[in-house]
Amino acid sequence: MGKKVLHIAKVTGIHGTEKHLLSLLPELNRNHEIIFIILTEHGSPVSDYFDLLKKQGIKAYNIIIRFDIDLFCFCKLFFLIKKLKPWLVHTHLIHGDIYGIAAAWLAGTERIVSTKHNDDSFRRNMLLRSVNSFLNRRADRIIAISKWVCSFVCEVEGVPTGKVKTIHYGLGQSETASHGKPFREEMGFSGSEIVLGIIARLVEQKGHCYLIEAFAKAFEKNRHIRLLIVGEGELKKPLENLVQKKHLEGVIIFTGYRNNINDILGALDIFVHPSLWEGFGLAILEAMAMGKPVVATNISAIPELVEAGVTGLLVPPKDINSLADAVVRLSQDEGMRKKLGQNARQRSRKLFSFEIMVEKTEKLYDELM
Repeated sequence: MGKKVLHIAKVTGIHGTEKHLLSLLPELNRNHEIIFIILTEHGSPVSDYFDLLKKQGIKAYNIIIRFDIDLFCFCKLFFLIKKLKPWLVHTHLIHGDIYGIAAAWLAGTERIVSTKHNDDSFRRNMLLRSVNSFLNRRADRIIAISKWVCSFVCEVEGVPTGKVKTIHYGLGQSETASHGKPFREEMGFSGSEIVLGIIARLVEQKGHCYLIEAFAKAFEKNRHIRLLIVGEGELKKPLENLVQKKHLEGVIIFTGYRNNINDILGALDIFVHPSLWEGFGLAILEAMAMGKPVVATNISAIPELVEAGVTGLLVPPKDINSLADAVVRLSQDEGMRKKLGQNARQRSRKLFSFEIMVEKTEKLYDELM
């Protein structure tokens, strides 16, 4: 067994970053002793995530975080790091960075790495920029999950470009095979209906309200389209109210949280992702790997995944008319859907493979050693 590596992140559900770690950590555990410290809110339903980690052979500790600034949580984390004595601490997401980097630095940890997963607008806050800038100087390396996030942390948080390494998320081939017919039947879709889908937390970032508005316009031109909204979140009730206002109940279906993502993707004809900002877009990559054409917004890191006109269609954020036009165009052209889907699968395999992601992470660890 190699040296002990401690990963730290706050987890509130199984979303993009959590799924990424669920696939990455077991591979790193082959050559290192990987331990995962998870910060969770009281009552947060993440027991499934701990079960999945256990099945993958990852040792995990749980520390409750009650507030954004929780001194008791920080002290528990600090003493746990002192007890475990890792060679390297690797942090993720804003709470993981603030608590993890500070605690590891004060505990005298030999090496510190931070992965930046998003370009959240709150990171531009002057106080938070100063805190992150201070902590980033204590990290030996910064990993950015996209070129966009790399430029963001250099510009906003003042990280020197030579300190940042871009390592995209990656998917293995075993994660990309499924047949969607059973799920279509479960949802009651006929063979003639064109099914669109979005798989994302129901939060402002993902742009669901613009999608519903655009879908309503598209539905006027193509009555054969249907929309699946997969996920849970704070905006569920307002979004359901919007669907009712548009009289689209039964045409737009909320599935809630689902863990059979490949079955859902297999059932889709078009994947839609109208985010307002996006550090990477793992859900988009999952759809591309399944050979699905994508309609998404031309913002942040999304153009790194979706090649406009080749693997999908890109539209400006919040542009309801452009989004509706793209949905209509793709829903009415089966040949285009097939061509874009084939190109998407090829691009995902060529540029965003799981093996490349693991290899680059291992290489970074070796360099620090």
